Amino acid sequence: MFRQYYAQRFRRSCPLKSQKVGRDRVVFSSDPHDKRIGTIPVGTIVYIQDGVRPLQGLTKQIVCREPWMVEAWLPRDYSKWDESTRSFKTVRVAGGHLAVVRSLRDRNRVQPVADWILHACIDSGLEKLV
Repeated sequence: MFRQYYAQRFRRSCPLKSQKVGRDRVVFSSDPHDKRIGTIPVGTIVYIQDGVRPLQGLTKQIVCREPWMVEAWLPRDYSKWDESTRSFKTVRVAGGHLAVVRSLRDRNRVQPVADWILHACIDSGLEKLV
């Protein structure tokens, strides 16, 4: 199971709650059950271009034949020193930058993609709007 929550760039799944403190002061707080969901929601369909660097401009012909769907966001691996065993151990921390995407053309192709590539494709208009 892939964890798709607690991405570094995120939007809240629940709106902030306003609470009146004193006469004229309003404080906004988040719900403790709120999850920080990545800025690209799971289920988004993006046309990732082969052989095109997204930040260099699209000079080649845009091909929208192979759609990819964002399935999940992976948490980041971090090495932490464990004093009891006197060695490093790998732990998972929030704020990963890798998304797992699945090809909708060939359902068996699954691969991780960096978030900056997905953002560049969406900014270039290579997203399927439903």
